[in-house]
This record gives sequence, C-alpha cells and structure tokens, in this order.
Amino acid sequence: MQAFEEVLPTVDHRFCVRHLYANFRKKFPSKQLKRMMWKAATATHPQAWETEMRNIKEVNLEAFKYLIKIPPRYWSRSRFTTNAKCDTLVNNMSEAFNSVMLHTRSKPIITMLEDIRLYLMNRWATNRTKIASLSGVICPKIKSRLNKESRLTKFWIPSWSALQLFEVRHVSQVGDKFIVDIDKVECTCRKWAISGIPCCHALAVMKFLNLDADDFIPVCFRKSTYQEIYSSIVYPVNGQNMWEITPYNDVLPPKKRILPGRPKKKRRLQEWELVKDDTRMRKGGMHKRCGICKEVGHNRTSCQKSTQDGELNPDQTQQSNPTNEENIPSSNQP
Repeated sequence: MQAFEEVLPTVDHRFCVRHLYANFRKKFPSKQLKRMMWKAATATHPQAWETEMRNIKEVNLEAFKYLIKIPPRYWSRSRFTTNAKCDTLVNNMSEAFNSVMLHTRSKPIITMLEDIRLYLMNRWATNRTKIASLSGVICPKIKSRLNKESRLTKFWIPSWSALQLFEVRHVSQVGDKFIVDIDKVECTCRKWAISGIPCCHALAVMKFLNLDADDFIPVCFRKSTYQEIYSSIVYPVNGQNMWEITPYNDVLPPKKRILPGRPKKKRRLQEWELVKDDTRMRKGGMHKRCGICKEVGHNRTSCQKSTQDGELNPDQTQQSNPTNEENIPSSNQP
C-alpha cells in the first residue's frame, strides 16, 4: 500500500501467507499446489524459490502466473531483507491479540480501553517475573530454535578455506553446499541473516572452531533486552468514586443501536480451515439442502414444490389446525 510506503518507508512490508493461500485456493484448490506454494514461501534463498516456482509451472501454468504477479519480497523468505531479524510468514501475533480482546472489543470505548490497560498491566508484571526466574542470556524460545538447529549439525561437514571462511557440505556428498563466513555473520542459505539465529551450517562451523553460539545471537533476542522492554510500569488507576468532580456536564454514551442478526465475535473460518473431529457433529462448510426437494439454497419452509407434491409447509400446517373454540364441536349439540 502506498500509505505504508509514505508513512513507514524503512519498515518491511509483508503479506500473511495464510491469507494469501486462502485467495489462491479459491482458484487452485489442489493440495499439491498448496504444498508447493508453501515450499516457495519458506525457501530462504532465491535459487530454492525459483526451483519451486518452476515445479508449480510444470503442474499448473495458471497457478504459476497467479503467484508470479505477486512480488516475492512480500511473501517469500528468499527475498526478505535482513534488517528485521524475523522470518514470520503469518500474522498470528495480531490474531492472538485479537483473540484476547474477543470479549473486550464489543464494550464502549472507555470500558474497552480500561480492559486493555488492565490486561497490559498484568501481562507486563507477569513477564517481568517470568524473565527474572530464567537462567542464561538468551530468551527461551530463541534457545529452543538454536538447539533444534544444533541437532542438525551432525548431517553437515565443514571444510576450512581461509580464516573463518568455510564450505559446508552434506554428509551424503551429493546434497547441497553452502559457504559460511563467520566474520561477516552470514551463510549463503540466508537463514542466519533473515532470522538472526545461526543456521545448522553456521553451527557446524562454530563447533569446528570451538566457538560459543550464544555470542552470535543478536541483542534483540537476549534476556537483558527482554528485561529492559518490560522494565516500564503500567500504573494502577483509582476507581470512579475517586475521580475529581468538575463543573462540566457529564458526557453520556451514545445511544446503543442494536443491529439485526447475531453479533459475530470470531473470525469467519474458511471451509478448508474447519477442523474435522470424529467426536463432534458439525455442518460447517456444508451446503444446506431442502428436506423436501433436496435442492440447495432453501429449506422446507420456503420450498416451492411442497404444495405441488401435496405436502404443506410447517406454517400452513399450523394455520390449518382448528384451535378456536368455535371450530370445536360442542357435546350438547345433537
């Protein structure tokens, strides 16, 4: 969007791949194309992205044309910049906050803001206590990702070139090869540069040189930074009975307008997002059919064929039943 480029020119702009796939699936519902699209999105270097796009082109040319029109810098890790140190492809962070605010956002503005303030005050205090009890210098989730990459180093063999420049090859001798430069903090797979967390190729070199991987973690992922972020305090506020009385008239809330229909609180799920559970009966994602003519688009009440086939609608059935006293024969009549 042009507004983002004008207001936030130095910020990376990305698309949520899950929403991108939701639009892609409407035209190309193939599960094979789904896997191939996500492989292209998760590819960390341009060569891998081009390979996946060629595979998509061989399977479905129209699907390839659809995706090639979208600049890959918005949805593929292969073109992400190295400034953000974030390889996230979906907007789960905003969806998680939206889920927390599910019952709050329908309240009046002042009440809603007070609920958000109270939530943030509790969360700030909880995170301060939680991070203080953790050991180490790296945040736990980052440490978990680092350990996951470290377990993959057994499949990679580093070969020394010069100083801290290495060629890392797969143990199969026929797999991929990557160049790791410890001085420049980069690997040609680009995974290290995008996420800020050393990849398995870089970790294999660090183990060869007997270096501590924690020293190569960016400052933004360290425990000290986390503590500094939550060091500020959201102060408590007195209740309405403690407010200062002013000479001005009270501001009344606007009149509440009740809209027709049941209010929607959760995001409307697509058919392919509905989780199938054998223990529950559901009709989500299924087309409703009429119980009389078995056609889609209406029910028994509005069926036009019910009267033609001799079956009355439920409303007509109720009207035809004699319920008035004048229609009930008296026992005194002859």
